[in-house]
Amino acid sequence: MSETPIPRLTRQESQELTRQRLIESAAKLFAEHGVRGTTLIAVAENAGFSRGAVHGNFSDKDELAASVVQFVVEDLGPELDGALSSAGSANDRLAAYISTHIDYCRREPARAAAIIAAVGYLSRPAAAAQSYGQRSADSIADLVALFEDGQRRGEMRSFDPATMALSLRSVLDAAVPTHPSIEASEIIALFDHATRAEEAPQ
Repeated sequence: MSETPIPRLTRQESQELTRQRLIESAAKLFAEHGVRGTTLIAVAENAGFSRGAVHGNFSDKDELAASVVQFVVEDLGPELDGALSSAGSANDRLAAYISTHIDYCRREPARAAAIIAAVGYLSRPAAAAQSYGQRSADSIADLVALFEDGQRRGEMRSFDPATMALSLRSVLDAAVPTHPSIEASEIIALFDHATRAEEAPQ
């Protein structure tokens, strides 16, 4: 009985697979050594490639770091979207968002550490490949929409949604991964108190 031949990958499929392996390799090394402490050669060798594979897929370390951020965001994004679209008040959805983010960090500590390292690296003044301010705005857009919805419904008090969103993301992106014992309930209570209207509708 003859074996069914394994379909060969197209050139594009092969390149996408190589790129994905390099991104996952970089995420692992960024988590362990930081971005500055990780060389492009190390990323390539850890993924089983030569240095040329990195340069063939990424223009520089900034682009690779940005790809790691995108990789983790796309991995976590659907879960956060589910939390934000769940039933309940704006504060209920905020609690679900916080819990989901913390659960992910505990389940995927290396990826959580990698995105912190990559975002920190990309926020330096010399990183001009993509505006950090634009990345920051993109990262909080869904939270801003949640806060604005809560204010329209009268469930949340008056405050600047962008400032509150940035404050929450700062806690989730920095404090949570570096302090794994932190309690989700404490962060939920903190931001519930900070956002809830004094007499939110029942």
